[in-house]
Amino acid sequence: MKVSLINLNLVEEDAIGSCIVNQVRFFRRRGDDVRVYVMEPPRNVPADVAAATRVVRLRDLIGGQEEHFSLSDLTVYHYPSRHELMESIRGIDRGTVIFYYHNVTPPELWGSDADRETLIKGVEGAALAHYADVCITPSPFNKQDLVERVGCDPDRVYVLPLAVPLAHFTPGDKDPQLLKQLNLEGRRVLLFVGRMAGNKRIDLLVEALAIVQRQAPGTRLLLVGDDRGSPVYAQTVAAAQARAVELGMAGDAIWTGQVADLLPYYRLADVYVTASLHEGFGVPLIEAMACGLPVVASKSAAMPWVLACAGLLFEPGNAQDLAEKTLAVLQDANLRGTLVERGLERVQQFSLEAYEAGLGEIVDMARADRLPRLPVERIPAQGNASETEAAASYARDAMFLSFLAGELERSSDIAQRGYVVRSRAPLIGPLIAWVRRNLTSHLREPYLDPTIERQVAFNHQVAEWVHRAAGAWEVSARRQAELEARVQELEREIQVLAEPGKKR
Repeated sequence: MKVSLINLNLVEEDAIGSCIVNQVRFFRRRGDDVRVYVMEPPRNVPADVAAATRVVRLRDLIGGQEEHFSLSDLTVYHYPSRHELMESIRGIDRGTVIFYYHNVTPPELWGSDADRETLIKGVEGAALAHYADVCITPSPFNKQDLVERVGCDPDRVYVLPLAVPLAHFTPGDKDPQLLKQLNLEGRRVLLFVGRMAGNKRIDLLVEALAIVQRQAPGTRLLLVGDDRGSPVYAQTVAAAQARAVELGMAGDAIWTGQVADLLPYYRLADVYVTASLHEGFGVPLIEAMACGLPVVASKSAAMPWVLACAGLLFEPGNAQDLAEKTLAVLQDANLRGTLVERGLERVQQFSLEAYEAGLGEIVDMARADRLPRLPVERIPAQGNASETEAAASYARDAMFLSFLAGELERSSDIAQRGYVVRSRAPLIGPLIAWVRRNLTSHLREPYLDPTIERQVAFNHQVAEWVHRAAGAWEVSARRQAELEARVQELEREIQVLAEPGKKR
């Protein structure tokens, strides 16, 4: 089959880029013809994946210039935020569509007004999930977000943890050259890996380091990750560095920026720490555990689920609690050994083999449209001698409710998702269609689309309620029939006993 994978960009160093690379190779091994569509040239991806990647704009997809996309049997939309290519999900009229939800950082946790509008649109744009046949997301936390905030049917949202290359991330010795380069010889090292975004709360890591140093002098904090990709990252780092100076730890918090290979940095550390307030998954947690690192993380978002019992959790935003949990790991060898052992066991759930098995099952199920429905038990066939007119009335009502639920479900989506703006005008038709779409976007996107999607979600919920009511009503009909039959049986026994000459 033809498969299209869509995202804003393709960078193998980030979690979504690695996910797409894994998907390309998975579908190819199945014999599928796969292509990746992005808006920016791919960076640092394997040559075989880069060869299958096309840099396009929305007009290329909806205008029919990309024949592979138009004829795809399966289209997977990756959603880390709202991007231009996502809008093509509205007009797909063939094949199966999957909305792959990686979550969006809530604007209130971003820590800056910069890019805030982009985040707001990203959060609102998750409603595009309603255009898909099924959704995939890496954690139960993300599924809850889609179900409760977006109104997705929970039966059509599948949790599939991301894969981590466990053959690469393994325990090992510290690199003496890197130790010397970073001036960490003889030091205990706390490590954080990730973007320097506001929601990561690296300022809290600096605060906790100052507390840790009171009992473990000489401890250092190593922060590895993108500190220049956004003005917000630079602001966040500058604020954290200023706080380190205030606390008298100017050289104790070390920023490396992005690195080509994370493995030696994980092996360099004694404890992995993160104070992040929002993670849709948390790949660095798994990489750290796979490298034999004990983990201390905030009790928020997807992180408690990712760690299970393999790490220590602290109260979000509490530097004292973070420091105490970190000191416990540094000072208690038995605790450290237990966490390392549990971590190495936990990461087996995030292997590439487990990921591919889960992806194949979901894709096959979605393609075959064998999605689960709430069971509705059928009542006995009408005409049973023991069934009274009252029970028969129950049965007819239940059948009507079941029929009504089906009709409501079929007509619940009022968004006209298959509608595509077109023009029959010769030659300039595509231009007229483009103008129509863009002239109405200022009304449609911020007002009409969210309103319609909320109505669609409510309609689906009403249909589900009616479906449940039909099931409950049918159970009542069966019980009514059983009770009526029992009453009739008792009446016959009474009549027999009441006949003359019968013993009492």
